[in-house]
Amino acid sequence: MLFQNEFIVRLIVVSVFQIWPIFYASYFAFKLLKRAKNRSTYTLSSFFILTALTYFLASLSTFLVATPLFTFTHIIYVLSIYTLIFSYSFLINFSWLLTKLDEKTCPTKFYLRAILYAILSLYVLVIAIPFHGITLSASTGWIPVYSWFFLGFSWTFILIFFIIPQVFLSLKIVKIYEGIVLRRRLNLFLISVFLGLLIPIFVFLYHAMPENIVFRTFYLLTMPEVGVYAAYLIYKGFGKELD
Repeated sequence: MLFQNEFIVRLIVVSVFQIWPIFYASYFAFKLLKRAKNRSTYTLSSFFILTALTYFLASLSTFLVATPLFTFTHIIYVLSIYTLIFSYSFLINFSWLLTKLDEKTCPTKFYLRAILYAILSLYVLVIAIPFHGITLSASTGWIPVYSWFFLGFSWTFILIFFIIPQVFLSLKIVKIYEGIVLRRRLNLFLISVFLGLLIPIFVFLYHAMPENIVFRTFYLLTMPEVGVYAAYLIYKGFGKELD
């Protein structure tokens, strides 16, 4: 009975905080692709599509617990974290495109970066499964629990491959664009990228401290709003009406 009550509570939490991002991320992806089909919109829409896929897989893993397919719960959840990490590579790629808008660039470098990040992001699967970086089973009450090693490695990965390149690209972009109106849109986009990076940082900490009720409550009350706001600013800043 206790497990059933906890599972019902978890389903409610998932329904409120994980299903909603599926809708707004899908909406932004649809709006981008409806407006235009070019490398810029494909890149940004890929970020939103992967974000929607992340929350879909995470939600699916929870609902599978009550079905005969519960044995797939762990791998599906780990795949959701992989898509979460990989999705941010498209923001890096989009920032790179912003530095090259006035040039005819070969798409080869773009695809190579995407492939490189896809490979690098596989660390999630390697650490989460063989090294038990993410535990999700009956022993944890079907609540994902991250090891401190996985947390530390993930934060280091985000710093080296996302935050540092984004800071470098942001400084470069600021030097390129001088228009007042365009600068405002640029600032919105850059703010949104760094806000968006708070999501995986705090997600991993949230699951590494399953007993810390204060932090977990703070996370549930703030991170959904941060995620929505970041996604909106990404779309409004440079996703909307960008040629």
